[in-house]
Amino acid sequence: MEFKGQFDVKTDRHSVFLFISDIEKITSLIPDVLSREKVNETSSKLIVKAGQSAIKGKFNLLLEILNKVEDQSVEISAKGSGATGSLDIRARYDISSKSPDSTTVIWTVNFTIGGMVATMGSRIINNTAEKYISVLTESFRKAFER
Repeated sequence: MEFKGQFDVKTDRHSVFLFISDIEKITSLIPDVLSREKVNETSSKLIVKAGQSAIKGKFNLLLEILNKVEDQSVEISAKGSGATGSLDIRARYDISSKSPDSTTVIWTVNFTIGGMVATMGSRIINNTAEKYISVLTESFRKAFER
């Protein structure tokens, strides 16, 4: 599944880049985190609550910042599994400036889901993924309003 979107923040491009390339700042935005362990400067292990309807559970995830191009883009991976299935998520954030104090973030997220979770049907999975991505995107945008 692929999801795309964009949003604007009222801050400079470099500040946005520094934020999305900081593993601790990124993991602070993820909802329903039960535990967080920084592995190194570019990766973190997480245990998160996730699921929908009768298929809920905990997922062990490894979140990694894969590629960074200074003030231009960041790619992030999250892979993991739980009792109800597996997740493989790839996200790319492209950063551009509208003005010195306004930045546009264009994002693309690709989800691959396996196991019992995948049997729920694409409509339920899409709705759940869209809600989750919406929460993450709004949290990111709001982080610059503080």
